[in-house]
Amino acid sequence: MPLYQPPSFAAAANVGRNLAAEFPFATLLTQQQDTPWLSHLVLLPDPHHPDCLLGHLAAANGHSAALLSAPSVAIFHGEHGYVSPRWYVTPGMVPTWNYRVAHAHGLAEAVSGDELTALLTQLAARFEGADGWTPAAIPAAALTAMQRAIVGFRLRVTRWEVKEKLSQNRKPEDVAAVIAALQAGDGEQRQLAARMAQRQ
Repeated sequence: MPLYQPPSFAAAANVGRNLAAEFPFATLLTQQQDTPWLSHLVLLPDPHHPDCLLGHLAAANGHSAALLSAPSVAIFHGEHGYVSPRWYVTPGMVPTWNYRVAHAHGLAEAVSGDELTALLTQLAARFEGADGWTPAAIPAAALTAMQRAIVGFRLRVTRWEVKEKLSQNRKPEDVAAVIAALQAGDGEQRQLAARMAQRQ
């Protein structure tokens, strides 16, 4: 499943790692024989294993078994948005969509016991903050029951494919005009403008 990657839009693996850490809601794809499994979930960097991602799926989801026996790819989306041809200085341009995406290819292995508890604690800390809810807030029996209902896993990333389509193939004056137009838009457009400015 190669990513279409014009050279001007290619980015380094570390850009992908940072994108995944910033935008952790991913689409996980596992091809098992003729059946593609697709799930949407949060994947976080493993603090103890370089180039690994941690996540979990419902045990009732057939994907949780499939991903342990076949290669998978996790797809992360960063900033993205519409670019109008009206924004360019150069005439005769057409509409397009600017975006950032990272594909993390790898093999998954099961995570259980204390490692699964640590995974759930890390997940809660990321979104709850230092003083928020933690798995320790529920009784041990309830935590054990919750863990039986999920399958934790570590995706060992063997390859990153990273694409940043941010108008790098356009003239500097056109890029500046697009950034200016996006800066006048909503929050998502301003985020895209900031990333374009940083990339340029």
